[in-house]
Amino acid sequence: MRWLNTTLLGLVALLAGCGFHLRGQAELAPELRVIYVRSQQGIGMPPGVLGRKLPTVLASNGVTVTRDPTQATAIVTILNEGGGRRTMAADRFDVKREYSLVYSAVYDVKLSDGRVLIGAEGISANRAVLFDENRVLGFEAAQESLTDNMAEDMAWQIVRRLQAVKS
Repeated sequence: MRWLNTTLLGLVALLAGCGFHLRGQAELAPELRVIYVRSQQGIGMPPGVLGRKLPTVLASNGVTVTRDPTQATAIVTILNEGGGRRTMAADRFDVKREYSLVYSAVYDVKLSDGRVLIGAEGISANRAVLFDENRVLGFEAAQESLTDNMAEDMAWQIVRRLQAVKS
């Protein structure tokens, strides 16, 4: 039992010494405490995956996400977003075996007084996915899951960018 406590203590010291920290809440400027997220996907079209993920990630960081742009102190506009896949490898029979999934977006951030805090800025994420012709439904589910994962990563990129900017 004593060696277990010593091992755990050593592991904690090692992690602390290497700079590892759990991802905590972002420290955002007061001007970014109430945000409205707008998607420019198209009139009548639902927001994309990032447009749905970003409000959740912002809220988990103590930001009040409003549905009324007049109550917001800042507006994040997702100008466009979308994804695709590209073949990375095929076998000798030209059956595609590996794909690269890409999801990208362009966004900007404006304060309620009209000042541009972040001009149009692009972000992207990519993942590799293997194809097995015996598991086509699994492949589609994996693509959806990876796209969801990439959108969440991109939402965190936006939060970190908001944290870094000085208004």
